Amino acid sequence: MKILTKLKLRALVFLSIIIFATSITSCEDEFTTIGSDFVNSLDLPEPYIVEDLVSYSEKINSLQSNTLTNYLLGQYSSEVFGISNTSILTQLELETTNPDFGEDPVLDSVVLTLPLFNTLVAENEYRVDSVFGSGGFKLQVFESNQFLRDLDPGANGDFDESQLYYSDQFSEFESNINTGTLLNTESDFVYVPTSYTETQIFPTQTDSVTLDTLRLAPRLTVKLDSLFFQEKILNNQNSNILVSQNSFKNFLRGIYLNTVEPQDGGSMINLNLSAADANIRLYYRSQRRPPSLDTIALDLVETFNTFDLRFAGNTINLYNDENQIDLSSQNTENGEEILYAKGGQGIVTIIEPFKGLDLDNNGISDELDELRTNNWLINEANLILNVNDEILGDEADDTPFRIFVYNIERNSVLIDYIQDPFTTDNPFTSKINHLGPLTEDGDGNKSFRIRLTSHINDLINNDSIPSKLGVVVTQNVNQARILEVKDSELGALDAFIESSISTPRGTVFYGNASSNEDKKLKLQIYYTEPN
Repeated sequence: MKILTKLKLRALVFLSIIIFATSITSCEDEFTTIGSDFVNSLDLPEPYIVEDLVSYSEKINSLQSNTLTNYLLGQYSSEVFGISNTSILTQLELETTNPDFGEDPVLDSVVLTLPLFNTLVAENEYRVDSVFGSGGFKLQVFESNQFLRDLDPGANGDFDESQLYYSDQFSEFESNINTGTLLNTESDFVYVPTSYTETQIFPTQTDSVTLDTLRLAPRLTVKLDSLFFQEKILNNQNSNILVSQNSFKNFLRGIYLNTVEPQDGGSMINLNLSAADANIRLYYRSQRRPPSLDTIALDLVETFNTFDLRFAGNTINLYNDENQIDLSSQNTENGEEILYAKGGQGIVTIIEPFKGLDLDNNGISDELDELRTNNWLINEANLILNVNDEILGDEADDTPFRIFVYNIERNSVLIDYIQDPFTTDNPFTSKINHLGPLTEDGDGNKSFRIRLTSHINDLINNDSIPSKLGVVVTQNVNQARILEVKDSELGALDAFIESSISTPRGTVFYGNASSNEDKKLKLQIYYTEPN
């Protein structure tokens, strides 16, 4: 039995589309598929390669970094891109307002818990996910006195929009962060996130009594200063400070998480601070009267309790990157040989289809004008981005598995993203028709194939206006929320895809101006033309 190649299988799909399209098209518009012997051989015709294609890279200097799904913490080193440093400034909220701690509450211990993303691979054994780098770091926890308002006063003082915070604001907040006093008591401990691969055992105890033993998935646990939280929380029982979340956040305005002294190259972790087990837990003793139906008052007894502070309100990722790629003089007219895309406070590859000569000055490139006169039926359009392993070197194996393409000028996803039938909850397999994952051929060449069929069809047959496209690396193709860019190197961006913030990694592509004809950026169009 003869096995069809992948290309021939795709040709069958194209053929069925053509047959269907022909059946519903009037007799006056008969189409002939370009490429000799297409039907008999099942070979794909040669595609049309767009000539007017310009690409370059844009570095982001400041972007919205609050209201995120996940936050990065740590230091990540790249020989290609430089060093990424991220810290977190966050408000806290009470587990319950106006809490009853009992009489004479005394703290035994305070523990900060930062759960790591993980996958259970065997009993009590995990694979830690979303950790970048294999080294370690020391963690610092400080009190913040920075007031973080919820609403933006705006130019007219209307306070009708949410306050946005940005990745480059540490210099504004620094004077209000009490870096003179560490809140974590084991500041010399080195955390190596990739070593947390087994169930962790935590005895829950007081000074003298072990209450229970907890077996929990991988997490970073940090002991904090009990005296600080005794004074801030337990000693303020029955005061106005704890009566509401707003009054509490105005009193204890937040904490600042930072990492220092990276070990063995350091590492960076991705954190979901809204997870149920991400918190600061206070373990305390107090005197309480036990519940009883007896009307006779019972003596007070010592009880052992916990109380949580949650990460809620405003949380901000702050960046202090040391980028070593100069993108200040990109050729935006003719394009570049090398393209960069990086997550975090990152770099975007910008692609401009049909940017070329416009001799009739109608605002549309002559190439696109000509294509519109052909009345082609667009079967498929692909943007081919080949990974430049020569520049990536040893980091080639760290190339992100997925990339994301969006409309920069409309700040939106493309119609192909919305129409993609392969949409699942699993970000590794979702949107694979439009956002093709990283592939590698038999010679080790890596590439991405991004299908833009509906987008290109709109440009050619529906007279849509060409827009700049942004290409970013992504951790989750299902996470398509648009965030604001406050400042970029060339001023070409005002929006970014949130899921790209969740990774510090990057990749390098061959641009449209590359001398390598086989690997240069291409936009190819498969089509059927009328007789």
